[in-house]
Amino acid sequence: MRIAKIKCSDYKEIQRIYNYYVQNTLFTFSDELMTDNEAIQLTNEGMQYTGCVVLKDEIVIGFGIAYPFRVENIFNKTIKLTYFLNPTYLRKGLGTKILNYLFAELKEKGFKEIIVNISSLNKPSIDFHEKMGFAECGFFQNIGRIKEYEISMIWMQKRI
Repeated sequence: MRIAKIKCSDYKEIQRIYNYYVQNTLFTFSDELMTDNEAIQLTNEGMQYTGCVVLKDEIVIGFGIAYPFRVENIFNKTIKLTYFLNPTYLRKGLGTKILNYLFAELKEKGFKEIIVNISSLNKPSIDFHEKMGFAECGFFQNIGRIKEYEISMIWMQKRI
């Protein structure tokens, strides 16, 4: 398995992986499948800021993408991340490799703060981010509903 820079043609695999989580988990903040246009836009942001894919036998099994936390210039040193792995490859160290790749690229580009937001129902992700040096910096209680569950949003931050 190897990590490679994201490219335009990766959007379909990114869409496929993300949509698995929409359909089968409570871990995304959406109950609607990602469209082609949304996947293309996310992929383009990964190409503009930084993004990577994890390849196994040249097939995309995971991705990580950085995009602006906010559009206002005063936040230009803060970046937001999203990343997902094919569930078959969870807990094999690939999430750590994705984050370390993104950290190095973002630090080189002058970013200082990394922000992630996580569903309160995604305990494995919260634990993983704590292990990777993120600290909780915000909590929005019961602000959404997915299927029959109320969800809260946890914000975590890491200085690089």
